[in-house]
Amino acid sequence: MKWYHFIINNEILNCTIADAKERREGIVLDLILPQYEYEDVKCFAKPIDTPPFWIEMTGISNCDERYRISREDSPIAVCEYIIKGSGNLCMNQKMYHPKAGDVYILSPYTKHEYYTNPDEPWVKMFFNIYGSSVSPLIQSFGLKDKVVFSNCEELRELFEAFYKKTQEHVPVEWIMEECNIIFIRLLSRLRSRIAEKNENSMEAQAIKHFIESNIHRELTMKEISASIYRSADYTNRLFKRCYDITPYAYYINLRIERAKALLQHTSLSIQEISEKLGYKNEQYFSKQFRHVAGMTASSYRRNGQG
Repeated sequence: MKWYHFIINNEILNCTIADAKERREGIVLDLILPQYEYEDVKCFAKPIDTPPFWIEMTGISNCDERYRISREDSPIAVCEYIIKGSGNLCMNQKMYHPKAGDVYILSPYTKHEYYTNPDEPWVKMFFNIYGSSVSPLIQSFGLKDKVVFSNCEELRELFEAFYKKTQEHVPVEWIMEECNIIFIRLLSRLRSRIAEKNENSMEAQAIKHFIESNIHRELTMKEISASIYRSADYTNRLFKRCYDITPYAYYINLRIERAKALLQHTSLSIQEISEKLGYKNEQYFSKQFRHVAGMTASSYRRNGQG
């Protein structure tokens, strides 16, 4: 006989599906969560009085196509780190696609649903918490309207520390106290990432604007990095993190896109186009065009006219 655990009116009950159906009559069933053989979960009994911070459950999930969680107006906050795989998350009618290395936080009293990609199933560490301090904490760190945080590999250690703490054989109040501190540390790290991302985004936009304003002349990486008073290595990492391409590659692609427009919509010769874009050597322009576009400039012009 296969047993499952159900959360009925925010209380965890271990029973069969048949028993759960009987219990459902006259009871609001908030969530059904199958307890798979390969899911390692630690649950904590609900105290009589709602404390400032309490763990409902924490664990590691190896998901499959059956994995689908839905909540609406639940007091539970969900924090998850994705070890590998990908999936889908709908929060207040907005869709996200969390993948390996991402963290997501679902605030209490929200409508959300999440499920794994069956072709690339999630493996996740998670903790579900509630209490009078949880929502105010999330809000005070400016994370109430933030859901998915990308590329958070360095935060995995906090989820591991949280889970390990819940396995200790110490009074449960000590576990709650220590895990509350870890939760606050997680929120602080996420807030710092947002602040850093905003600052980085402004610098990346400045680089992008500088490149776009200078596509008609030859630029060096030294000039590009000097535009924000940074080193070339820092400029490369920053720009690629924000735009998924290096700044010099973006500069080259931009010039070739401009060349394509001139080939299609003007009668300028290839030499005139290369000069217009600041190339000192027509042969170098032709070589670069073929490398990026996959064909010669003259072939591109013929294909465009055809």
